Amino acid sequence: MSPQERRICVIDPSNGWLSSWKSNFERLEIQFLRSPALAHPDMFDPHALLSYAVQHGREDELLESGCGDIKKLLALGQSQIGLWKLPSTKLFVDFCLDLAKELHHTFVGNTTVVSIKKNSRDVFELGLSNGKVVQAESVVLATGAVGKPIVPVGIQDCPCLRHWTQAPKTIDENDPARCNLPVVVVGGGLTAVQVALNELRRAKASLNSPSVILVSNRPLVEKHFDIDIAWFDLRTTNKCIADFYHNPMEARKQALRQARRGGSVPPLYMKELFEAEQNGRLLCLVGEIERSCNDDLNPSRGASICIHHRDTTRPRDGRNNPVTEPISAVSSYQVKELILACGIQPDCERLNSLTGMIQSKWPTRIESGHPCVTQDLRWRENMNLFVVGALGSLNIGPDAGNLMGIRRAAQIVASTLGSRNWLRESVLVNPFEALNWSDDDDDDDSTVEGEEEEKERQSLEKSFLETSDMSDTAEESMSSSDFSLE
Repeated sequence: MSPQERRICVIDPSNGWLSSWKSNFERLEIQFLRSPALAHPDMFDPHALLSYAVQHGREDELLESGCGDIKKLLALGQSQIGLWKLPSTKLFVDFCLDLAKELHHTFVGNTTVVSIKKNSRDVFELGLSNGKVVQAESVVLATGAVGKPIVPVGIQDCPCLRHWTQAPKTIDENDPARCNLPVVVVGGGLTAVQVALNELRRAKASLNSPSVILVSNRPLVEKHFDIDIAWFDLRTTNKCIADFYHNPMEARKQALRQARRGGSVPPLYMKELFEAEQNGRLLCLVGEIERSCNDDLNPSRGASICIHHRDTTRPRDGRNNPVTEPISAVSSYQVKELILACGIQPDCERLNSLTGMIQSKWPTRIESGHPCVTQDLRWRENMNLFVVGALGSLNIGPDAGNLMGIRRAAQIVASTLGSRNWLRESVLVNPFEALNWSDDDDDDDSTVEGEEEEKERQSLEKSFLETSDMSDTAEESMSSSDFSLE
């Protein structure tokens, strides 16, 4: 089926593409992506984002990240042409929006799916919060991770606690005692660091105490990416995928935990952290946090907390081989507020979630909060309900929530739906005709080898078709399938 024949409908609670993504990046003032320029949604051209930057004269929005200097990547041509540079947030957004304009689709925004069922014709019917119903032959869940924020037990009842995506609580600017208190950020990954740095930019400088305290349950880990670089290296990606897929389920869960290990921080951010810590504006602590027994639970006065340092070591200079200092103590602080950035606990059966509704209607095996989808990413066998993104981690791999993993998942779904069959139509002929070889061309010196020559020709033709079949899939496969909107 060609792109023009397939009808695609995208349902989103926002009013446009990348709305939540842009909102979160703007909230934290993130200027550059963590993923390199080779990670993007274009399914055909691996250089598309880099080419876009060059064509629009925006090469200055590609940041040298140091990835190209990694010994494992030096031999790759990608390192020489800039594919390991980091695109700016604005460049990436503009590229994606331009790409979306080229794709045939209908965008239904400002609404959510509140019900899902199959009718008598075995067609999905999705009820929307705006009262409309969408009918679709196939449905692709690209909802991102489903679950609830992780909250350390010791601060669950703290009234000054908020998640980083929530707006700050109103504070009386006329109360200098409260306004000058530090902010505590809880978490040990990149998001926690970005929140801490953003709070530093907003905070008033103080000569006597740090403006922000970053508390993590283990020392910060410096890495360019949140998964092993082998998953990005084209020479080793297929091996990583094969090794992961052929593991039993328990081993896959362990691999997911090991791949991320609680989060990591790129060198660029570690350098900023170290400078802020050296200036006395930031305090990085490793340990467990809890509300102090002296806390009167009055949010207008901030919160009293205790941090129990572990007998461990923590980085001091943000390098790969950091100088360390042993610490073991208990500290008490009066703070303005606590901001959570500890990630989420996957739970696809969460009450009132779309996946929860699907699980109650079409139960499937659940492990560690993730559905055990099929090899072709179906929710259940012989069912055109697909899962991409972090929700499909158990069958996609630890990069499921990243751009590269999502693109690979889109290829799998597109292949299953037959969305790339149109790529083969032009080659379903005798491939030798492209070389102007014709059966009608007789030559006195030529001889026919009979069955052996015919078998060889068929073998070559089969090889040609299989090679064509390995082409990247069409972009529109990342959305839903044929639909009607009532």
